[in-house]
Amino acid sequence: MKIIFLDIDGVLNNSTFFKSEECKACGTSIKRYFDPKCVQVLNSITLETGAKIVVSSSWRITRSLVQLQDLFKLIGITGKVYGKTQDLSLYETDSKNLRGLEIKDWITTNKKRIKTPIQYIILDDEDDFLTEQKQCFYKTNPDNGLNTKIKEKVIAFFLRSDFN
Repeated sequence: MKIIFLDIDGVLNNSTFFKSEECKACGTSIKRYFDPKCVQVLNSITLETGAKIVVSSSWRITRSLVQLQDLFKLIGITGKVYGKTQDLSLYETDSKNLRGLEIKDWITTNKKRIKTPIQYIILDDEDDFLTEQKQCFYKTNPDNGLNTKIKEKVIAFFLRSDFN
C-alpha cells in the first residue's frame, strides 16, 4: 500500500497564497487555508500512484478522521484520506523527531492490519523525522507549498521497480 503522510501548513497552503486576492476572496471560509494549486498537485499524485493519505499535520489533533475526510472533500481533495497519526506529544520527550516518531508508530500499528508492504512518502515543510525516514521525505517550501517538481519526484519514488 502506498501512503502519503501529509502535513497541511506549508504544504497545502503557503505564504504566497495567503497574500493573494484568491485567498482574500475566500473570506472566512475554511478554503482560505488551502491553495487550490497545491490541492491539484496532491490530487495528481494520488491519481497517478493510487496512494492513500494519512494526515500527520497538527490539524489532526482537533479533528476526527471523519472530520478530516469531510474537510478534504470540501476543499476538493480527491485522494482517499485513510487515517491520521496519533499525537504522541504527551508521551514522547524527543520533540526534535516527534513527527517522525508518530509516523513510525502509525506504520508499526497498521502493518499487520494492512497485510501488504507499506511504501510511503512524507510531505512536510519541516524536517523533524527519523534518519531512516529521510529517503522518503519531500520538503516543501512554505512560501509556495507543494509543487510539480516535488510531484514528479514523489511519483518517480512510488513507481520505482523495487516497489512493484
